[in-house]
Amino acid sequence: LKVRVVRSSPPSSQFKATFQESYQVYKRYQMVIHKDPPDKPTINQVRLVPVSFEDPQFKSSFSQSATLFAKYQMSVHKDTPSDCGENE
Repeated sequence: LKVRVVRSSPPSSQFKATFQESYQVYKRYQMVIHKDPPDKPTINQVRLVPVSFEDPQFKSSFSQSATLFAKYQMSVHKDTPSDCGENE
């Protein structure tokens, strides 16, 4: 497994070249860890939000995303609430 940070908005050439492979890894993770059926999520359900505190879409969804992240981390990975603060 190789992790790389690539620009998704606007999509960089690296993002475009690796999206299908990255999606397949994500889908496999969802099926194994979360027991999602093979037809979920579809490629159209994958939504990327730019990670920039200057971006209005990121700002508007940050609190909801942080709450969801914390619930996920505590439920699936047994993290403590202090491990899941907004700074994490």
